[in-house]
Amino acid sequence: MIDDKKREAFASLSSLFGVKKREEKPKLIRPPYNEDKLLFEKFCPTCLDTPCVHACEEDIIGLDNTKIPYLLFTKSGCTFCKECASVCPHDVLDEKSTSKIHADFHIDLGECMAWNSTICNSCADVCDEKAVKFLGMFRPQIEMDKCTGCGFCYGVCPSNAILFKYNHSKKEV
Repeated sequence: MIDDKKREAFASLSSLFGVKKREEKPKLIRPPYNEDKLLFEKFCPTCLDTPCVHACEEDIIGLDNTKIPYLLFTKSGCTFCKECASVCPHDVLDEKSTSKIHADFHIDLGECMAWNSTICNSCADVCDEKAVKFLGMFRPQIEMDKCTGCGFCYGVCPSNAILFKYNHSKKEV
């Protein structure tokens, strides 16, 4: 686990360099355990209790304006615990489905502290899959063949250099 004092120090340091705050506009990446995104649109708006939101141990599932769940990585990342799938009353989320999140993560080199000669490895510290590799001391890159899309690297980046986008073609390896 990353030391909170270390993260605070990096965040303070990044503010000295004029790093902009991350937009809080949600990026609509759907939870894992779904192979048919149309099921979200068909069943989720009718779900009364939103059990997937309440079951998430990391508290990263939010609802968009149509009551469809999405992942919000600013707080934490997905542990693939399957709790959201186990409580889904309409089988939109199915425990037997792929555990990959359909997102591609990358590093904005202009914003990344490490790419700008400041020692920082916050993204690598939280990556259980070891998908963040450094080319030397100052050049991290995300190896997408190892990345599960869990999102843990996104929220811990002190300079908001981790970005992601939806990838509809991502399949479990």
